[in-house]
Parts: sequence; structure tokens; C-alpha cells
Amino acid sequence: MIEDFVAFDFETASGKNPCSLGMVEYKNGKKYDEFYELINPEVAYFNPFAVQIHGITYEDVQHEKNFEQLWEQMIPFIEGKTLVAHNAKFDNAVLLYSLQRYGLDLPTYTSFCTLQRARKLVQLPSYKLSSLANFFEVPQFQHHNALEDAFVCGELFLKLNRVEEELKLQQEHGVDFPSSYLDWMAEKQGQNIQIRRKALASFGQLFSGFRFVISGNFQNFSKTEMQNIIIQNGGRVTSAVSGVTNYLVCGVNAGQAKLAKAKSAGTKIISEEDLLKIMKIS
Repeated sequence: MIEDFVAFDFETASGKNPCSLGMVEYKNGKKYDEFYELINPEVAYFNPFAVQIHGITYEDVQHEKNFEQLWEQMIPFIEGKTLVAHNAKFDNAVLLYSLQRYGLDLPTYTSFCTLQRARKLVQLPSYKLSSLANFFEVPQFQHHNALEDAFVCGELFLKLNRVEEELKLQQEHGVDFPSSYLDWMAEKQGQNIQIRRKALASFGQLFSGFRFVISGNFQNFSKTEMQNIIIQNGGRVTSAVSGVTNYLVCGVNAGQAKLAKAKSAGTKIISEEDLLKIMKIS
């Protein structure tokens, strides 16, 4: 489990031009240090929509240091570190753009994205930072302040790490964790705990020799849990439907391309309920 990392967040004036940066460093899973600065983006145009979100105007930053002038202070939080951001693709792009703009060397670091991890590990109607903070009960007092968002991102990363660890245990040993984090999450989402426990504790070769593809969101399980159920019962899960796929398990908002491919390939399309019936779980 990654416990040493730096969560960071840029707010931008327009495009990839940063007007503030917040970074929170964690060591051993605890907040260790932080960095926050307003940044003069050296552009005249501030997107009104962006200003409405973060509240930073041209007048607020016109006398602040630019990215290059602040870079020496930023380096200790970035060089050789594990960086975490919510929608990291955007924040990494802002960082790269700023380095290239001022002719600065690209530091060495690894990157993780809490948005991508949350979509993989948790089934929720919204994956906005504020929505995830609310679900995981992370206090958030000033949304779209770069330092506050970096802190919330860091706390979410730790919680998602815990989810991932329990999912690994679940895949290896089934589910027998009366006070597990996964059960807590399931209850918050209104899932049927008894059905979950029966399905996740079921080990056998019921699906041996069969290939599955899963798509959409399910009522009682995350996509990863659905995959675990199939694998621990001898089945194989692949990402794409092909002529050798036996079952496409569909939840809400299943991919239309996968549905069309399954129909043309003669793959049997089943629901979460159908899968549970095959397992004789109800």
C-alpha cells in the first residue's frame, strides 16, 4: 500500500495556465508537509467560468511570482515523489506545459489518479471530488481551493488504497470480514449485504471453462467484485467481447458497443440477477 506520496492540485486562469497550486505531502499515511502559492500565469485572459469556480482573478495574482520563480520551492515536493491528483491527466498537463513554457527540466516522478481509481473501485452516481469526499466522509470546507482539494485528494487516495487492499483479500479468501470497509461502503450504497456475502464467499468451479465480459454498474457489487465472483468460481473475465465469449454480464448503463458485439457473436447476455440465479443465490 502506498503511504508516502504528494497530493497536488492546480487551479487555472485559462487553458493550462496555473493561477494557484496546492500540494500536501504524506508520509506513512499521515499528512507531513504542505505547499500553497498563488501563481501569476502571465496571461491577461482569465476564463470567467474558471474564475466563478475558484474565485481567483487577474487582480489577485498580477503581483505574485510566476511558475518559474516558484519552481525551486516546488521541486522538493515533486522530484522523485509519487504524485496523486484528481483527474491527474489535467494536472500533469498543466505541470508539463508550465515546465516547457519556461524551459525547465522535467522532474522524475510517478503518477496516480484518484478519479480513475474511484471509477474502478467504487460504484457511485458521481465521481467529482466533492461527491467522493461526501461519500467517504472526508471533511471539505473550501472546495476548489487548491490546497484544500489537494488534501481531500490525499485522504481519498488513502481510502481507495484500503478499498483496493480489501478487494485483493476478497479475491484471495472470499468475504468473511464482519466489520470490513467494503461492507461499510455497501451499506452506504443500499446494497443487500446477505446476497453480497453469499456470492463473495462462494468458491467452486461452476464457471470453469467459460469466458465472461462484464459491463455497466451493478446493484450489489462493484465491477471489481463482480470480476472476483466469476474468477473465484473458475471463470475467466476479459475486457472485450469476441467469438469465444460465453457470457456478457450487463448492469445499468452497459456499453452499447459490447451489447451489439455480443448479439452478433451469439454471446449469451445475462443480468446480475441471472448470474446469481445460476449460482443459486437469492
